[in-house]
Amino acid sequence: MKQHKKITLGLVFCLFSITVQASHFPVGSSVLANCHGFFTKGKIKRLYQEKYVVHFDKDARPAHCTPFSWDGRFLVAYQTVKKIEGKVKPKSSFFSTTIEFEVGDQLDIYYRASERGQFLDHKLTVTVEIIEINANGAAKLKVVGGELKAQQVFTRWVGTNYVSLDFSEHLVADRLTILNVDKLK
Repeated sequence: MKQHKKITLGLVFCLFSITVQASHFPVGSSVLANCHGFFTKGKIKRLYQEKYVVHFDKDARPAHCTPFSWDGRFLVAYQTVKKIEGKVKPKSSFFSTTIEFEVGDQLDIYYRASERGQFLDHKLTVTVEIIEINANGAAKLKVVGGELKAQQVFTRWVGTNYVSLDFSEHLVADRLTILNVDKLK
């Protein structure tokens, strides 16, 4: 009798844990896939061997990571907010500070980019506007100013992906590294 209860209890626990894992991100829910501080928006297509197959939106390119199946720890629910706190390390400072970001804020982003076949990196600056903020602290940015080459390089490597608003460390997207950020008044 005790053996029967243990087996039944074990099966119930296993089934419960499977349904909890599967219901964390239901099929069809919108998510952001995290790859080194850059996030790509997509929808859960199906489960595959305890991982999620994500169908990325057509305009969510360029993706910086392999998009076949994702572990749940690299996915966050897509939920927009109007404002959120983030960290910024201004160009003229060694320490990062916590500031509040809102939709519509403009930022100066200082970054380093390398091109294929070049020995030295280029240091460029663009002005971006925050279009949308997710609840996890990632924002979709739109380039609104800067040199034409700087705008093209930033759009090429970041595109329509979401960028973490924690700029206390360098964010790296293949050949682009965000160094510092200043929030414009």
